[in-house]
Amino acid sequence: MSNLVQRLLIYFLGVPAVAAIVVLLPGLRHLAAVIVVLTMLAACALELASLFKARGVSASRLEFVLLALIFPVGAYASAFAPEGSIWAAGAILALCVAAAAAVFARLAFSKAEDIPGILPRTAALALNLVYLGALGSFVVLIASEPPLSTPSLLTFCLLCFANDGLAWLVGMTLGRRRGVVAVSPNKSVAGFIGGMAGSIVTAFICAALFPSSMAAPWWAILILGTLVGASAIVGDLFESALKRSAGAKDSGSAVPGRGGFLDSFDSLLLAAPVFYALSLVMGLFR
Repeated sequence: MSNLVQRLLIYFLGVPAVAAIVVLLPGLRHLAAVIVVLTMLAACALELASLFKARGVSASRLEFVLLALIFPVGAYASAFAPEGSIWAAGAILALCVAAAAAVFARLAFSKAEDIPGILPRTAALALNLVYLGALGSFVVLIASEPPLSTPSLLTFCLLCFANDGLAWLVGMTLGRRRGVVAVSPNKSVAGFIGGMAGSIVTAFICAALFPSSMAAPWWAILILGTLVGASAIVGDLFESALKRSAGAKDSGSAVPGRGGFLDSFDSLLLAAPVFYALSLVMGLFR
């Protein structure tokens, strides 16, 4: 099966599946969607550990998974805290920080032969904590925070999927000027424009689908689509930079037509805090 067919199948089967989980299984603050996100983050952590290993940085795969999940799990737990309870939210945050600190504290008891590798290992774990753990927690917050988490999560996913899908389609069919970004030489200007157009158009479509939860002027919807689209593109390029540095074409091979889990989740990671912040500032999904 060609790469083109595999990629099309992923979109035509995967996107409806994600939409079905979001719409049909909203119980317990979208527990089903959160489980999917946590599973993806764990898989991404394993792939990120492999990229560092390719650069000679050895870190425990278990440590990578733990640091990728601590804050997202804490973000989900915070959704069940009493509304307005600063103490409950603070306690959950403190527990997450303590758990993350415990992972790093193990480095203080490294064997003598492992001491030269402490600095690069710490840097690898710190990147994992921020990149997958902190950024990934915003995906969980979008999914789990009431009262309008269903249209919020669906809009966020559609913005990112439309960006990625149209960037690939337009770049493949119309892309002529390539090599504009060194970390991803196959990306084209046409692809970037297509991705941005996909996010912006999808933002207006979602505003029409959810008029009560996205009651905002046209310029606010334009800003939402533009900034989320731009952050999704940068997120994809950042992950490409990590792969290039490790000498790898893909982060893995588990997803047909796309490479690894990190290749499929990278756009959402950087776009999630942007979407979350804009939703708060513009009063969307509240």
